[in-house]
Amino acid sequence: MPNDLTFSPGVDLVTEKVAVVMQDRPVIGMSAWLSDALTSAKMAGRDLQLVTPKTSALTFAVRSSIFKGAYSKWVVTDDDGEYFDGLNGVRLKWNGEMFLARAARQNGEGTSDLHPDYAIQEAPFGQLQFTVRVRHQAVESLMIGKMAERLFTSATGSGPAGWSTSEPVTQPWSPEALTEYCRDRAPQPTWLTLAGQPGKEFKPSVGTLDIRRTMSGVDETVTLAVTQPGMDFPDVNQVGEWVDDIADNYELISAMVMGSYGEADGTYKPRFVGMACPIGVGAGNEAVRSSSVAEMVKVPGISRAIAIGPSHAPAIWYPIGNGRDPKDWEIYAALMKKLIPAEALAGKR
Repeated sequence: MPNDLTFSPGVDLVTEKVAVVMQDRPVIGMSAWLSDALTSAKMAGRDLQLVTPKTSALTFAVRSSIFKGAYSKWVVTDDDGEYFDGLNGVRLKWNGEMFLARAARQNGEGTSDLHPDYAIQEAPFGQLQFTVRVRHQAVESLMIGKMAERLFTSATGSGPAGWSTSEPVTQPWSPEALTEYCRDRAPQPTWLTLAGQPGKEFKPSVGTLDIRRTMSGVDETVTLAVTQPGMDFPDVNQVGEWVDDIADNYELISAMVMGSYGEADGTYKPRFVGMACPIGVGAGNEAVRSSSVAEMVKVPGISRAIAIGPSHAPAIWYPIGNGRDPKDWEIYAALMKKLIPAEALAGKR
């Protein structure tokens, strides 16, 4: 159980809206203290604001998990005593309760107020990012982690090296041990960090695993970030084959694949590295069964959508782009207009 927010060892300041955590390490991982602070803040109805120097980098687990609330921010301190948002470069100020954007005005109108240290200083590396969710039947024989093995193996060349409740990862990879840990915590949800295999023959990778008991079964969500050799990403059809493999073996709920950018070691510095862009989307049978495959593959801008998974409960892979073109978000928006009403209808059954 997490500590009460007032007694969480990782929290430096608590206000009515946020919990502030200050860290000055070169790499900020999802440590036990930071994980406790995040959970304690959520239970207390607060968002978390993480304050670091500009020399710090975040791991994928931290960057993908902490900044989801309306007031959540990565607050970066600069040598000049100013603060800026490590995710978007906007200058920040402390208003007595939390850090927020510093209003910039010019000729009576608002302007962007980006800190100069947020500008690109060196070429980033491509990072292929997955968010894949499947559903299992809640049976005694259920084994958690096998889906993660398939996804890691397809994208990196090997299954995960280990898992843990925080970073750094401490436990060797074992679906049996992982399943036992999740079962002991049920019906409470379980969030874990995953580490890819070291070695030059494998692509550097990190991920997270989220297990939740639902009315329909047990949902397993894997996020995965894979550092690429350069700026290019795998072909969208190859990525589709990896998602198809998941859909063939599990009940796919959804999959989102994007091209993003970061450091060679898979971390993220507080600087502009370009916009993450969609590569493809997998929609599970919940979205398809409210209509028909023939109808659901018709999306403006997508000409090669195909059915994947078992024929009796097909999912659909929607190839969108190469992971580098911001205009592909327009195609993604058109796809969401197609899928969201379908999923809403499916949820009413």
